[in-house]
Amino acid sequence: MRALHSLRLAGAQLRMSVLAALQYRLGFWTEGVLGVVWNGIGMIPLLVAVEHRGTVEGWGAWELVVLTGCFTGITGLFGALLQPALIASMNHIRLGTLDYVLLRPADALVLCLVADFSPWRLVEVFGGAVLVVVGLVKLGSVPTVGSLAAALAVGVAGIVALYGFGVLILCASFRAVRLQNLTFLMEALLDFGRWPVQVFRGPLKAFFTFVVPLAVMTTYPAEALIGRLAWSTVGIACATSAALLLVARLLWTRCLAGYTSASS
Repeated sequence: MRALHSLRLAGAQLRMSVLAALQYRLGFWTEGVLGVVWNGIGMIPLLVAVEHRGTVEGWGAWELVVLTGCFTGITGLFGALLQPALIASMNHIRLGTLDYVLLRPADALVLCLVADFSPWRLVEVFGGAVLVVVGLVKLGSVPTVGSLAAALAVGVAGIVALYGFGVLILCASFRAVRLQNLTFLMEALLDFGRWPVQVFRGPLKAFFTFVVPLAVMTTYPAEALIGRLAWSTVGIACATSAALLLVARLLWTRCLAGYTSASS
């Protein structure tokens, strides 16, 4: 029942955001298309690397297109569903008006995560799906049922990891109330996800696998679709995302206990 109530809240807020965005339809499509184009331009360094090296840590050109499609999809979801909500919630924390959210009869974290949406960025998700299909067609690869199941599992794990990391950023804003650009820091870190995790070494690879799990968000879904992701890695990805979300939830509860509201 609690999960259903949260989904209804998210659906209601998304409908309101879509209706507001459609009042300016040119902006709706322009923002979305520009996002796809920008991510397409981001493929240039990858393709240049392939041209000079043949492959990038075992990834060929069309495999990198599949990876870029997964990256475009996750950044589209971030820009459409998570970043606007984080900015709105951080403003509440900075201004001391979060208590108006806390007084509502719903989970405070859920309300913060559905505070605002930018639906035009969902066009990027569609663009990412097109890149994935094009890449697979050019590779002559047809995903099996097992590959699709693995891709779905790590895809959900990637979204969970994205939200878990977003909650950690939101928690950081309780301490760094004067910093309004924490979401841009998150966006900058996510940009590393356009590269396969294999290009990183040592502690940096561990960081992008378990702390900021970009591997779960982009590399693993692409590997699953190509058909080279082991089920043991799927299990590790799901466990990593669940652990990150649990830590984020516990930290949120602790931060909320020390929050000084506007009426304090």
